Amino acid sequence: GFMWKLFSFLKTFREDLLVMLVAIKDPRTPLTIKGAFLAGLLYCISPIDIIPDAVPLLGMVDDAAVLPAAVFGLIRLLPPAVRADAQVRAERRLPYIFALASLALLAWIALIIWGIVSIFR
Repeated sequence: GFMWKLFSFLKTFREDLLVMLVAIKDPRTPLTIKGAFLAGLLYCISPIDIIPDAVPLLGMVDDAAVLPAAVFGLIRLLPPAVRADAQVRAERRLPYIFALASLALLAWIALIIWGIVSIFR
């Protein structure tokens, strides 16, 4: 059902995010990919949005969609050797990165839930 699809999406996003975070440090990663990834991160934390946060629900959807879209798109643009090396290094660092990514993901989910709850108050 829906929860299984959501869990699968979050697991894939977490794994791809870890690979992207490792690949960003690799000097072989093209500057355009690094710049686009950083732009996605900055957009998520920026107070300036395409859809203002004051707009109920939709104001958070753009923030919640930008980072996963950037990760899913950019990871496919990584040179194959960089992506393969980043996957290996991400697996080695998995316990540490997993803890940080899990906290970020929980904060992201909490923000979405808070937004939905605040709409219906």
